[in-house]
Amino acid sequence: MLKEEKIALTHLGKNKDFKAILEKVTLNQPLNEDEKVFVLSTSLLFLKHYEKNNSYTSYADFAYYLVLKYALLTDDYIPLYDFVLNFGYYPVAQEIIRLELIDTNSFGCAVDQYNLNKFRHRESYIETLEQRLKAKKLLADDTREKSFIAPTSFGKSSIIIDYIRKIDTPKAKVVIVVPTKSLLAQTYKNIKNANLKKKIIIHDEMYNNEDSFIAIFTQERSLRMLGRNDFGFDLLFIDEAHNILDSDDRSILLSRLLARNSSRNPNQEVVYLSPLIDDVNNLKLSQKQEISKYQIKFNVKEPELFELTLAGEVMKYNRFIGQEFDTKVRSKTGEYFINNSGKKNFVYAYSPRAIEGIANLLYDALPDIELTLELEQLKSLLIKEVHKDFYAVEYLKKGVLYIHGKMPELIKEYLESKFKYLPEIKYIVANKVILEGMNLPIDNLFILSTYNIQGKGLINLIGRVNRLNNVFNQTGNELHKLMPKVHFVNTVKFSGEKSKMINKIKLLRSRVFKDEVNNPILNSFDIDKVKAPSKEKLKEKKEKIMQKQKSELFLTEKHTDSKNRLKVYLIESGINAYYSDVDNVLETIVQRGNNIFEGGVEDWADMSMMDKIDYFFLFNPENVSDFEIKRLQNKKARKYYENYILISQKKALNENIISQIQHFKEKSTSEDPMLYMGKSFGEVPYDSEDYKLKNFKVYVDLSTNKDEGKLANLAIVKLKMEDDFVSYKLNKLIVMLHDYKLITDDEYHLYVYGTKDKEKIRLSKFGLNIGLVSRLQESDQLKNLHFDRYNNLRSSSKFDDYLKTLNDFYKFEIRRFID
Repeated sequence: MLKEEKIALTHLGKNKDFKAILEKVTLNQPLNEDEKVFVLSTSLLFLKHYEKNNSYTSYADFAYYLVLKYALLTDDYIPLYDFVLNFGYYPVAQEIIRLELIDTNSFGCAVDQYNLNKFRHRESYIETLEQRLKAKKLLADDTREKSFIAPTSFGKSSIIIDYIRKIDTPKAKVVIVVPTKSLLAQTYKNIKNANLKKKIIIHDEMYNNEDSFIAIFTQERSLRMLGRNDFGFDLLFIDEAHNILDSDDRSILLSRLLARNSSRNPNQEVVYLSPLIDDVNNLKLSQKQEISKYQIKFNVKEPELFELTLAGEVMKYNRFIGQEFDTKVRSKTGEYFINNSGKKNFVYAYSPRAIEGIANLLYDALPDIELTLELEQLKSLLIKEVHKDFYAVEYLKKGVLYIHGKMPELIKEYLESKFKYLPEIKYIVANKVILEGMNLPIDNLFILSTYNIQGKGLINLIGRVNRLNNVFNQTGNELHKLMPKVHFVNTVKFSGEKSKMINKIKLLRSRVFKDEVNNPILNSFDIDKVKAPSKEKLKEKKEKIMQKQKSELFLTEKHTDSKNRLKVYLIESGINAYYSDVDNVLETIVQRGNNIFEGGVEDWADMSMMDKIDYFFLFNPENVSDFEIKRLQNKKARKYYENYILISQKKALNENIISQIQHFKEKSTSEDPMLYMGKSFGEVPYDSEDYKLKNFKVYVDLSTNKDEGKLANLAIVKLKMEDDFVSYKLNKLIVMLHDYKLITDDEYHLYVYGTKDKEKIRLSKFGLNIGLVSRLQESDQLKNLHFDRYNNLRSSSKFDDYLKTLNDFYKFEIRRFID
């Protein structure tokens, strides 16, 4: 919202008569005839102001808000139809005709319908005028870098598919870079169903010297593929591209990927996709880059914003004039959920611990629901395949599910699918795991924490409510979903004793927010704008930033010295982050590598993998800065992870949970009953040797009374932590030993994939875990699976018959990647 617009609308909101009518509109109160005329006249007036100056987009938004509100309040859709038809909101116009909300028998309406069909995308949805024009221009643009900035539901997935279809050369190496594994599976399905007639790969080791392919990777896998090969991608799609602006390690990897690929292929094409970027120049790594911008400025959705205060007042905020209105309703938290829930409700919290707490709050507040056959079957499956004391089992009685990033991926994705398809499940409690593009049918949003979420994050969160495919072409009139309900719920427990979310709600007066460039590798990063609570902290923070910049610069230089090449490898793999000073370990790593090659380590071949890691990487305890890696200096820890990798990962999920619970019980009576659970689930600090952890609650004391249910749910979280540790940290060390030929192929495959069998490894690379592959082998089903010419995993009719014999949990696990 421009300053002039904000001032004008704020001033107008102080006018007594205008404010009175706008209060009625905001609170959905009936309008008399004069008020109806006033609302429509005001809408027309603001639309004319926008037509005179197209930079006043908030005036157009306000005009649309008023006429949409009018239609929903009065059931008179003629003014809305005229507005959306002339403004290019064609999906809304099409829906009004389809629902016969106006007289559709006229010749003019028939002509309108004919013209609207010209805006039907091949995937059979109607595009807005702005969407069609911007997408068409982007697809015709032959510059090397371009961006498509559009609200959620405005066809970013279609842009990817249409762009790949237009590629002339048959030898294009394409990568779609997604931020999460969940999005990897979802994107794979979209690309596979588009039938683009190219090989699809979802793991860097699936590449077999093909000239042309579509890779669907995270930034880590993209970099590994470049590291193992000497080509560069021809075309990169960067999904959720705003992530590159952040300062975390994965953002650094994303910028590194773009820099590395550009050096390999100066003619690379890059398409940045995001709903949140203000200035695309902030994406640049160098001043020389030119990035075209194609932005959809207008959104056909306009949220209704409610706040439940700590005092129990229900307020409603009008973002245009910046005022809250009292609904005169008073409510307690539990009652508020009961009275304001939709069919599918997303309850947002910040942390995994809070998510589980809020799910329990809902369980206590909501009435029992009828347990249908489907819910009873789901309960039975979760008891059998996860654990009888898994909190989600009990919460199903109230139609509640929860998911978070500390939950094993398979459970999380399975529960998401159940929320999506079972109408009985009305609530899903989650955090930012839903932000990154997950397509769930959400028609109501409750926000119970605004910690660490700013304007852009709120816009992205709200964009997940009422995706357009859940508004249009439904069985009945769902146009009210164009005004998704967003509830900010203050509670002492989850938002604080002095919580006033109105301060965050006010950020939504504008839909445009300045980018915060925190990635020190980007051209527009300004170290002078870095802030910290003290001079000492600021100095320390700046030194770390400059070290990151120095490391990235080091990677761009050519190195012939073996020690420097080793340093490049350590930085690119991320292993350098395990040390407080990577330069201090280079010489010793080189020496130990030479000793192994020369046979100087006599028992090397017979050592366990964890002992090899200890010998090769952990020789200087004081220089190992990563606490989780440092644990491997302990013999018991090495034995534990040796067992976990070779045995536990092959077991079924419920077997591992039971095994973890038993481990907890044994540990609770040992000399050291402290269990490391990290900041998300830690309950007490621990006076460990690692000074960095002394003041943080990162441990659970198992010697205190823990009931079976608490232990079971800790075990579920711990399994995810262990999976992440092995996948994202430990495997890097194993991969390095293999890359430097210090371990055999068989050792590498056994520890990374859990098998030496080549066919099993191929299936594992495709996304099937080794436990599942082993079960399929035991059932003699591997012969009924094959890869087609485009690397899609296909099944025979015999396999389909076999699937019918499995329970829903196993079917879901298999169907994620096999049709």
